[in-house]
Formats: sequence, structure tokens, C-alpha cells
Amino acid sequence: MDDLHAWAWRPEPPPAAGTDGPPAGFVLGVKDVIDVAGMPTRCGSPLTDGAPAAADAPAVARLRAAGAVIVGKTRCTEWALNDPAPTINPWDPARTPGGSSAGSAVAVATGDCTATVDTQTAGDVVRPAAYNGIVGLKPTAGWAPAEGSRAVAPSIDTLGVLARCVSDAAAVASAMADAPARFGVARPVAAPRVGLLRDPFTDQVGDAVRTSLAEVVRALAAEGAEVNDVSTGVDLAAVHAAHRVLTFAECATRHLSRHRDHAERYGPRARELIERGLSTPAHVYLEADRVRRDATERLGALLEGLDVLLVLATSEPAPARETTGDSRLQIPWTLCGLPTLALPAGMAGHLPLGVQLVAARDAEARLLGAGVWCERVLGFDATAVRRTRR
Repeated sequence: MDDLHAWAWRPEPPPAAGTDGPPAGFVLGVKDVIDVAGMPTRCGSPLTDGAPAAADAPAVARLRAAGAVIVGKTRCTEWALNDPAPTINPWDPARTPGGSSAGSAVAVATGDCTATVDTQTAGDVVRPAAYNGIVGLKPTAGWAPAEGSRAVAPSIDTLGVLARCVSDAAAVASAMADAPARFGVARPVAAPRVGLLRDPFTDQVGDAVRTSLAEVVRALAAEGAEVNDVSTGVDLAAVHAAHRVLTFAECATRHLSRHRDHAERYGPRARELIERGLSTPAHVYLEADRVRRDATERLGALLEGLDVLLVLATSEPAPARETTGDSRLQIPWTLCGLPTLALPAGMAGHLPLGVQLVAARDAEARLLGAGVWCERVLGFDATAVRRTRR
């Protein structure tokens, strides 16, 4: 029974898992914006039909070839935008599970599958991971083929993975990747060099997450991590604004004819986003792209001297389900194409909290090594998730 509405489509009975090592034998869900042969791709929208996809997306085909078992499509927000999905947060039904990969995060958190294949344009992997107490991996932009997935903003969209631990996320990513060796070693060789980001943009957070971050820093330092305060030298507020401009304009282009003919059938937030994108002047789009290029260069230079940058994953625990949550702390790294890893880091009452590690472009081995080390030190038990039934 899918009482948490995590699944958009799942056969009955689901396929049986194999017995070999990862990712062979892994039971995987795929976000319902990515094609799986024989399963519909509905994108959470009434404007799509239920016809099954004729072929797997290339990334899904690679996972099948590696022995993974695809058991269904997970629910997402409409068109992977901002109108909440019907999915229920298993920690508290009054709270959002996040978006846009809502169903994926819940399916992983509750043990319905080993991992999921997802997409991120803003914080669509990292934020649901943090709200549900699991791991979210968003690698370097362009790390795996995006064909066969429905784009939001093609110059930003990146495939990602949700899993219950770093090693599982790495195994799935390695099978999907154009350069598998970057993901093949997810084990720490030494305590990492960690830059603790200090910036007005990232300091606007609630007391619970601020306290949690301080506890994380103390725990990492006590185990030998070299933790130093750093500043990016980048106007992260401007990067955030640039992301909004680029995303809205590119998304509007993707939906141009569909929105013209069926605007009333879009959710209110999706419709507003598209309409704002349609009114974006070319010179504003070009300036936003300049901001992106400049920030990418500056952040890359900072990260070359670190194993990872440590940032909060979200500004607060999961808020009310009328929203998908605040994507502000995930956006700068997504826009600049940097690899990020969300790790569960503790609790605020009955709700999980997460932190985010950011690494230099193509430095997934460094990111995952630091992630495994931090995961061991933080010791969050994802199996403690409690399924709340309505």
C-alpha cells in the first residue's frame, strides 16, 4: 500500500531484486520525469498521457545493464516545479517532503527502494534528502546523459541520486556516469580539509539548524577534520537572482506552446513561474549568465584548496506541506554546476536536519571520500525513520 503517495506508477507485483553486489540487486525508483521503458512518464501533470515510454533513458539503461532492478516511477511536483506533490512526509504528515523529488525521498527513507534516480534544477535532490533524513548526491553538471528526461532549465538541470547511505549513492552514480572512476571509490583516506562557509547569504537560518551546524563542526573537528572559516568572495544573493532569471526563462521556452493552449491546467506556482519567464528580456538573461560564469570561476578557485565546503542543506527543518521548502541554500552550487552531497546530521525535535558538502568540479572522489568520513562521524541512523500513517 502506497499510503504516503511516494509512487506515481509501480507494477503489481514489483520485480524481484537480484543477489549480486551493488548496484546489481539494488531496487531502484526513477523520478517521473525520466523515461523507463514500459512505464508512463507523467511529470506530475494532467497534460501528459499514460502511454508507456518506448525506451529507457540512457542513464536508466546503464543501471539495468549493471544489474539494478527498476521497480517504478516516483512522484514529483508538477513538471518538477513548485506546486507541492501529494506525497506525505513520513516524519510528520503536516510537513512537506520537499520537492521536486518528493516521492523519491520518501520511497528511500521508508525502505521501499534502495535508491532513486532524480533531477535537480534548484535543490530538488538536496532539499528532499535533508527533510527526510537520507543522502542526496548531485554530481558535477553533465556527469551523466540527460536524454530521456523532461527538462526544466536545460543549461542547469543535472541528474542526481537519493539513497540511505553514501556508498549506495556512489554505486548507483558510478553505474550511470560517463566517467565511472570518479564515483568508484567512496572511502575516506584521511580526515578532510573542510571550509566552513561564513556569508550573510547563508547565515539567514533558523536557530535549530544553526545549533545543528555548530554541533556538526565540533564533531568533525574532534575527529581530526581541519575546519576553517572561509568566504567565497562571491555575491551569493546575485547568484541566486541569476538562477531565478535563467530557470524561469528556459522553463518558459520549454512550455511555450503547451502553456499558450492550456495555461489554466497548470498549477498556480508553475503558471506564475512560466509567465515570469515569458516576460524576461534577452539582456537580463545574458547578464544572469555572466553572473553564473563569474561565480563558477571564483568558487572553483576557492574549492581547489579544500576537500569540501560545508554548508547547511536547508534554512530550517521541513516546513508546512503547502510549500516544497526554501531552495536558497542549494541554488548557488547547482547554478555553477558544482558537485554536492547532502548528509543527514541530526534532529530538530522529531524532524531530521541535514548538511551539505560542496566540492570542486569533477572532484566527486574527493566529495564522496569526505562524505563517507563525515557520515561515520555524524552517525545518523536513517533506519529510525518512522512511517506516519494517516
